[in-house]
Order: sequence, then C-alpha cells, then structure tokens
Amino acid sequence: MNRFAIAGAVAVSLAAAAGRPGPPPPRGVRLIDLSWVQAEPLLDVSAIVVFPLGAGAIEHGQHLKLNADQRLANYLTSRVLLAAQVVVAPALTYHFYPAFVEYPGSTSLSLATARSLTVEAVRSIARSGPRRFYVLNTSLSTVQPLQQAADALVADGVLLQFTDIDAKLAAAARRLQQQPGGTHADEIETSMMLYIDAASVDMTKAVRDYNPPPSTTGPFTRRRGAPGTYSPTGAFGDPTLATPEKGRELVETLVAGILDDLQRLRTAPLPAAMPALAPRPQSGARSSAAESESGGPDCSPGDERAIRNIGVAFTTHWANNDAEGIARLWMKDGDIRHPDGTIERGVQIIRENRAQLFMQRAYQGTKHPVTLYDVRCVGRDVAIADGKWELRGLADARGAQTTYAGLVTIVARRSGPESRWSIEAWRYTINPPPSAPPPPTVLKKPGWPGYD
Repeated sequence: MNRFAIAGAVAVSLAAAAGRPGPPPPRGVRLIDLSWVQAEPLLDVSAIVVFPLGAGAIEHGQHLKLNADQRLANYLTSRVLLAAQVVVAPALTYHFYPAFVEYPGSTSLSLATARSLTVEAVRSIARSGPRRFYVLNTSLSTVQPLQQAADALVADGVLLQFTDIDAKLAAAARRLQQQPGGTHADEIETSMMLYIDAASVDMTKAVRDYNPPPSTTGPFTRRRGAPGTYSPTGAFGDPTLATPEKGRELVETLVAGILDDLQRLRTAPLPAAMPALAPRPQSGARSSAAESESGGPDCSPGDERAIRNIGVAFTTHWANNDAEGIARLWMKDGDIRHPDGTIERGVQIIRENRAQLFMQRAYQGTKHPVTLYDVRCVGRDVAIADGKWELRGLADARGAQTTYAGLVTIVARRSGPESRWSIEAWRYTINPPPSAPPPPTVLKKPGWPGYD
C-alpha cells in the first residue's frame, strides 16, 4: 500500500469507527491535513503538487457571491482529490483580476505581484523535492501571470502547468449557450454555479447585461460612457438562461480536462535547471589583480537583477505583442545579429520588425521566453549576459506548431539619468527540431551599415 493509500485508509477507518459508512477514500491529500513529518515522504520528486486558484473576492454580478471563483476552485479540488494522486497545497485566493476593481469588494494584485506570488509559493514547496506543479486555475486574467511564473521556474528545473479554463470549456460552451455573447457571471458561469452550489445563486437577481462592441474593451465599469466595458450589474452576458443541466455538462467537461492535464504532467519531461551563479567573494573590495584577471569588476546584486530582468521583460512584451515595449529594451543604436548574418540596428527598425511579425498568422499566440542566467560585468557600465531562449507555438503552412530553442548572449550597457541597463548587442543560436527548418528571419528593413 503506497503512502497516498495509507492516508485514504486512515480517513475511511475513522468514519467506520464513528459508526457511519465512509466516502470513497481520496487518492490525493491536502497539506493542511498533515504535520510536516507526514508531509515529508509525500513531497518527493515524483509528487504532483496542486495549487487551487480562485478569487476570494471579485464581483460576479448581482446574483453570484464575490467568492464564486473560490467556490468553483474548492469543488474542482475535491474532485481531483478523489481521482488523482496529488498533494494539494493551500489555495491562492488573491491574484490578478484587474477588470473588476471598480466594484466594491473586488480585489486584485498587480501583474508582477501575482507572478511573484505564484513563483515564490511554488519555490517554497519545491525545496522539499517536488518538481511538477499544477495551478487549478478558474479565471481568464490569471493566465498571463501564470505563464510568466511558469517561464521563470524553468530555470529552477521546475515544471509548472495550469488550467486554461477558456480552452477547456470552449467546445461545450459553443454547443450549450444560448446567449449572444458573454464572458463573466453569464449563462456559462452561472450554470456551473447552479450545478456545484445552487444555494449560492440568487436567480431572482440575474439579469441580462450584455453590451456588444465597441464598448467591450478594457476593465468593467458601472459608469456609462466611461472607458472600458459598460456593465451596471457587473455581469457580461445573459445569466437568466443558465440551468444546472448545462452546468453539469460544463463542469464534468472541465473536471475531465483537468484530470487529463494531471496525467500528462505526471510523465512530462522536466526542464534542465540553470547552472547556479558562482559564489561571491566574502571580502569587500577585490584586488586590482583579481579584477584584471576576471576582465572587470563584479556586478552588484542590483545590477545582476536588472540585467536578468531584461529577459523577463522581453518575455512579457512578446506575450503581449508589444513591439514598442520590446524595442525599448535596446539602446538607441543597439542591434540584433541573426544566425543567417542579417542585422537589425536601431530601436526603430527593431520595433517595426517585431510589429510586422506580430501581424503574421504564424506568430499569433506564440511565446518567446528568454532566461538570462549568467551575468558578468566587464566594466562599470558594460556587462555580458548569457542565457537561453525558446519560441513556442510557431505555426507552419499546415498549421502545425513547433518549438524552437537556442542560446542567447547580450551585451548590456548602463546609461541615462536613471542608470538603466539596455541591450547594446544581441546574438543567438538556433537549435531547430530535426525535421523542421529554421524559423524565418523576417526583416521589413534590415539595419546593417550602409543599407538604404
């Protein structure tokens, strides 16, 4: 009998001792039900640790509770515990929900804080041994910081995956919904709540609240004519069409999708951890001889952090199709040399070329994480950083998606009144999959010297 089965058998034995039939023993366990001594043997490298993620307080119209997402996360977690050998960590109830903050009681963290919260929660448990983590996610806006957290954890050799609730429910929602459109506290979400927790739903207060384009961009607002999505009730869709029967099909589809995610995660290859930085000398100033031998002074911890964050910023801007944000990472005359020999030089050209890429179908929805893990200062205001990159989801002519990867080296320079580190030069290698050609270098206006 394995350690998960022992935990389940104890629960059944206690129920029998109380003179009542016990429920089927859960296959998973919750950390909150264990002492650290009991948790230790469960938290090994083979474990899958699940973090439920559901907002403890964001508006869900006038007919649903502020903690509707948390209720959904709790229900889904209970189903996972019955069906999968997982260790469930305490739930994350604060995260990134910027669209709803105008409505009283709604809470949200910044994007950076939500990402850091996820990363640090995972790292704290990964210290005990687990390398596979799953965030049981119940929202759309949280996908962005979760993806950023997953990218950051790759350097630790940790694999973090999460529920893409929109993708999981898309087919069932199209088949079942009668509303003309909606995304929040609507027919779909209300149906799910009617199925899992009908007592928390007040259908007498459910009203259709759907304002189609062009007013459906930006955060929700109760102020007519204000920027954003106008919604006097906080709903977006038609919850009056919700039924528990629709909810049953939606929820069961979601449960099946989550269990499939966990099964795939169990056998997914782990990323290789990045090499650790060499330890710093404990003494204060280095001798001039030592400095000369290494080629320059040590970077300060603040310098290293700022230079590494160039990779984080690049990853984020790419995910947002933000050509302007990417270009701002370079010095005015900074450049990119591609493996085929072409060069992009200057912020304007880099911005124009990224904007052109983002308009191409093949690049839509791609992810381009860059991790800089080895930083060396070669002068007071010049540093070299080595790392790795990936380009995920690039589609070929048949629509098949491919992941490319390689190494990257940047020369960074500090300048300006804010002493900001920017890219002076960017060089990279490509390791394409054996059966795939290298990704195209699409340059609207190559920037090598003398080019007109």
